[in-house]
Amino acid sequence: MSAHWKEVLPVDQYVVVTPDPIHLLDLERLSSLYQPLVGALACQLYTTLCFESNEEDMRHSHYHLMVKTSHSLEILFQERKKLEAIGLLAVYKKTMSESNIFYYELKRPLEPEHFFSDGLLNIYLYNRVGRADYLRLKAHFIKKHPPFDGEGIEEVTAAFNDVFTSLRPSELKDIDLGGAFVNSEVKQSAPKLAVDFDFHQLSLHLSDVIVSKEALTESVKEAIEQLAYVYHVNPSIMAQIIQQAFLHTGEIDIPTLRKAVRDYFQLENGDQLPALSLRAQEPSGQAVPAAASPPVNDYEATIQLFESLSPYEFLKRMADGAEPVQSDLRIVEGLLFDQKLEPGVVNVLLDYTMRVNDKKLIKSYIEKIASHWTRKKVKTVRDAMAFAKSEHKKYQEWRTPSSSRSLPQTKRQINTRQDRLPKWMKNEQVNQVNKLNKVNEPVKKPKETSSEEREKWLEDFLNNL
Repeated sequence: MSAHWKEVLPVDQYVVVTPDPIHLLDLERLSSLYQPLVGALACQLYTTLCFESNEEDMRHSHYHLMVKTSHSLEILFQERKKLEAIGLLAVYKKTMSESNIFYYELKRPLEPEHFFSDGLLNIYLYNRVGRADYLRLKAHFIKKHPPFDGEGIEEVTAAFNDVFTSLRPSELKDIDLGGAFVNSEVKQSAPKLAVDFDFHQLSLHLSDVIVSKEALTESVKEAIEQLAYVYHVNPSIMAQIIQQAFLHTGEIDIPTLRKAVRDYFQLENGDQLPALSLRAQEPSGQAVPAAASPPVNDYEATIQLFESLSPYEFLKRMADGAEPVQSDLRIVEGLLFDQKLEPGVVNVLLDYTMRVNDKKLIKSYIEKIASHWTRKKVKTVRDAMAFAKSEHKKYQEWRTPSSSRSLPQTKRQINTRQDRLPKWMKNEQVNQVNKLNKVNEPVKKPKETSSEEREKWLEDFLNNL
């Protein structure tokens, strides 16, 4: 920040302007919502200027403000900048020969509905006060209750399109509204697919002063597309989050951006899961279409199971219906987002690592195997199962601490417990032998079974995994 004496001097005059009346409720919002963000001194300066706007002689010197607040001009200048940055004050300057005149235009604090959906201020407040106080403040300022109580009462208010005729799409193109334009091609809803993300709209909401176009590298754009798909963030909100992350780091740091988007999602959706953990294997990557005939053996049934479940559903099934914990879902998010593994392949990895680690998910161990599979371009469930079987001995060594491997064999603690391998790893070799023995046998038509029998058979199989 530049030296204050280059910007303002004690002899410079100032005039306070309030285009919109500031009420007592505004000061309550200032104290509860803005003070944790800018501090008490900035809020004191705001209220001081607010009360001076009602005085008859509205022009004062900055020396007058120094005496009134008992603060130096340097401190007042710093606190003024905070009010400007957070949107509570606009400053205009008129240069004169002897001294300058500043016009301080006070802005009303945002309405609670706008503040808690801002995408920048609400996340900033959440990080400052914590989850408990944030939810308390949100419940206090945004009260959701019906206007009337009683049985048999229903709202019969007419909607806009019940009374007025809607404009045709051709009438909505590029309507001049005094500087604002309505364009029928602008997408208002959050994109459903990463490829649908509108970078043009993102650029319109990004400030060139804060974020340069050069900062949007190809890797950053790819991360933005993925985050927009996972957390359903539209370009307007994404622009606010990017600017917040940029102000903290001076660059668009992808890990910081991911955390900021995740924080926004949790603020807006509570404990609701993002779409990524609920995504199952795409049909193009499935070995056998879901609508095909029932599997002919346990191994094929396991493949179909891994392909049909999302990682969230798979974790829930492994826990006998209990909801997965957030730490496990973060691991899944990393496998899908960072390692770019397919959902079915993630299921294979989760199944393998949990069974050889007593149903525990060890993050470092899983990520090491996942990076190996990514380098080997493992894309299908069948490939993942075969890879886990062929590399099992190597993965066992990864599980053993290096200090233990370096000890002589006689000093190692011998583990007599055998790892419980997944059933599909034990059965694959048997299935391959059976296939070789039946090469010359005629193909037998599988026995017809009802859907209820197939569901019971699969449930029994899963219980024995």
